[in-house]
Formats: sequence, C-alpha cells, structure tokens
Amino acid sequence: MTASAAIAASTIQAASYVAVQSNPQSTWLTVVQVGAAALSPVIAVVGGWIAWQQVRINRNKLKLDRFDRRFEIYEAAMSFVASIVTHGSVREEWRGEFQLKSRGALFLVSKEIDQYVEELLKMSNRLVYLTIQLQTPLLTDAKREELGSELTNVHAWFHDQWKIIPEKFAPYLAVDDI
Repeated sequence: MTASAAIAASTIQAASYVAVQSNPQSTWLTVVQVGAAALSPVIAVVGGWIAWQQVRINRNKLKLDRFDRRFEIYEAAMSFVASIVTHGSVREEWRGEFQLKSRGALFLVSKEIDQYVEELLKMSNRLVYLTIQLQTPLLTDAKREELGSELTNVHAWFHDQWKIIPEKFAPYLAVDDI
C-alpha cells in the first residue's frame, strides 16, 4: 500500500467518524438508550412503592372490617341487655337475635367475650326460669320469697351490665386499633 493510499484510507475513516458523531439520529438514539436504562430502576421503585401502599390499604381495610363486626357484637349485647332492663323480662326473639348477631365472638373478638356472651344468655335463661316459677300457684311463701329475691338479683345483674359491657369490649374497639 502506498503512502497516498494509506493517507486516503485514514481520511475516509476520519470522515466516517465525524459523520457518525455529527448524525443527530445517532445522538438521539444514544440519549434514548441511556434514558431507558436509567428509567427502568425508577419505574421499579415507583412500582414497589405503589405495591406497599396497596398492602397498607388492605391491612387498614381488614382492621376496619374487623372493627365493624366487633361493634355489631357490642351493639347486640347492649341492645339485648337494654331490652331486658327496660321490660324486666326476656322474649325469645330478643334472645334469638342476640345469638345471631353475636355468633363468631370467639373468632372475631376473644374467648373472654365469647364466654361473656354465653353468660348473658345463661342469665337470660335464668330470668325466664325464675319468672315462670314465680307464676306457679302452689308455691310456699318462703319459696316465693326466695325466688323473688333471686329474680331481683338477676335484674340487678342485668342492670349492672350497662357498665360492664363497654369495659369488656373497650380493648377490642379502641380506635388506635384501626
């Protein structure tokens, strides 16, 4: 290869290098490639943040749903006791409604509340029993007085539940738990 041919070849290489560097399409292609490479991690971080927000929202929704269901049990207990205290007796439909609304207390609230619900039902049964027994015409005066005293105690027990129910449910209905 002659010297002039070598000079011509290097001139052609230099010219093609300058042509590539001055080509605006090539510059934009490089910018787009760099931008795409930089944008991928940003999109991944934003996607992760959105996913975390969805997790938080779903947890709060679960807490709110649990609160609503627990509050239904609380309201059922208060309504049941209010009906008994107001009327001085127990109707079967009140008891059935209370049992229906308070089912699941063991799973939704606690074992303690489930036992308390059972105690309310047991005491309501006792109230019905005492009321029926006092209507028996063949009772002695002593037995009638004994049953009447026990009936008064059961009425007082139900009246006391106005204060006890909120105390028992308070830890499970705290607003900071939501």
